[in-house]
Amino acid sequence: MRYRRATMRSPLFFSCCALLAACSSDPSPAPSDAATDTAVDASADASTDASPAGTTLTVSTTRGPVIGHIADGVTSFLGIPYAAPPVGALRWRPPTEAPAWTTPRDAATKGATCLQTRGTLSGAGPMSEDCLALNVWTAKTATGDSTRRPVMVFVHGGGFTAGTTSGPDYDGASLAAKGVVVVTFNYRLGQFGFLAHPSLTAEDTEHHSSGNYGFMDQQAVLRWVRDNAASFGGDPSNVTLFGESAGSISVCAHMVAPGSAGLFHKAIGESAVCTFLITPLHDIAALPQVGSAEALGARFATAVGCNTASDVSACMRAKPAAEVLAAAPTPVELTRYGVRYQPNIDGYVLAEAPWVSLLAGRFQRVPVITGTNLDEGTAFTLGVNIPDEAAYRALVGAVLPDHVDDVIRLYPVAMYASPKAAYEAFLRDAVFVCPARAFARTTTLYSVPTYLYQFTRLNRAGAVLGLGVFHSAELPYVFGNFTGFFSRAPEDEPVVTATQGYWTRFATTGDPNGGGAPMWRPYTAATDNHLEIGDTVREGTGLQRAACDAMATWLAVPR
Repeated sequence: MRYRRATMRSPLFFSCCALLAACSSDPSPAPSDAATDTAVDASADASTDASPAGTTLTVSTTRGPVIGHIADGVTSFLGIPYAAPPVGALRWRPPTEAPAWTTPRDAATKGATCLQTRGTLSGAGPMSEDCLALNVWTAKTATGDSTRRPVMVFVHGGGFTAGTTSGPDYDGASLAAKGVVVVTFNYRLGQFGFLAHPSLTAEDTEHHSSGNYGFMDQQAVLRWVRDNAASFGGDPSNVTLFGESAGSISVCAHMVAPGSAGLFHKAIGESAVCTFLITPLHDIAALPQVGSAEALGARFATAVGCNTASDVSACMRAKPAAEVLAAAPTPVELTRYGVRYQPNIDGYVLAEAPWVSLLAGRFQRVPVITGTNLDEGTAFTLGVNIPDEAAYRALVGAVLPDHVDDVIRLYPVAMYASPKAAYEAFLRDAVFVCPARAFARTTTLYSVPTYLYQFTRLNRAGAVLGLGVFHSAELPYVFGNFTGFFSRAPEDEPVVTATQGYWTRFATTGDPNGGGAPMWRPYTAATDNHLEIGDTVREGTGLQRAACDAMATWLAVPR
């Protein structure tokens, strides 16, 4: 296998990062709820209780007992704090242990959504700065059940600025009924989760880091799972980390993050890889196009009137949550180099750019599923008018000024239904398909079992909205939840069965095969194979091979 290594200044590399952030974010503005502090009784742990009347199950955690509710053979435990409320003096600090309690906590309600601009991805539930809670679904319904089930921990998407697992889309009961323990959670987003600033960096005298708080929240969840999974019938030595979009980027980043080592044993990434994470904490000499996380933080400090304060950190922490939220970049700014909140390369949480770690083999070599959807690019162009080739060329030029003619040759308008469709195909491949394929080619270099897929099931939402098999269209089939536009059709049933079967078998053994399902062979560069998951489940080869091989000369990816 040959490697085509671009320099760190590759325009496509930077532009795709910005486009992914813009695509994954939800820019619809709306008023937010104010932050709240929740008092929790601090005291010692308690032991497991019996299940009263067979409708509830009480188990102990390292911080206190929780009461789960049983329905259809699955017990749900909702809204369990996994860290202390990150408010007041704990805003923009690493997560700390949640206060303990002794009175059994009724885990009947999910926690609040982390603060963000109100929109489609935020859901309609309450928002709060106090949002570090998780949910568990398990087939364990009795205290005498000593079964150890595989654990699946899900990271939601939303461009690191939006999203929640507090709505019905991510209910884990359907998956848990397949014999796994499902964990979902919320983590700090946007400027609450990823704000870096020189004053915050200076506070960390040991690691000289700031801005990766949301990612550290995810690590806190993995530590909570390690310490508590057994109480819920889970096996802490068999944890699968899976996520979609920014959640998939996070899964990939955990593979290279030193602090995540040993906390999970398999990985599933749906629609994104972590080669997009290249923003440095403060050294921008080698990356002038990207900018630094601290430079973005300095602009934030100015926006909230703290840039000239004697103690900038204290000034920012004193600001009301609504004022902090209002200082977010506008949607337009999200498409510019560097102007976005996401994990940064600080030398501690992320020791180096993930693509450097991956190419060098410095990553957790756990079995991997990675893949994309058939029409990922349509989510980029909602509301964008591309009436002719001139407009198409202008958009390509904004993304890739040095290769406009090359892109037009790869994606000529004559081959597509419209100039917009050609542009969407380019974005699909440049931002999603080719990085996923390159990721698979890289992990297999180090003998990591890797399974590549393309999801092709057109659901009712995609058909009605004209988006095709769009970004995130696979999620109802993974979780088995069809809400809103995702009304369930009879034709969806076999796709749900296939998707959940592959995902849960992989979580159990590291191999998705079995159950009479079509064979899914591990990816190899020689066969360049993938599994199509849709109305037909079958093996394919050479997924966008010509385009990806051509673009490999512009990206730091293997060919």
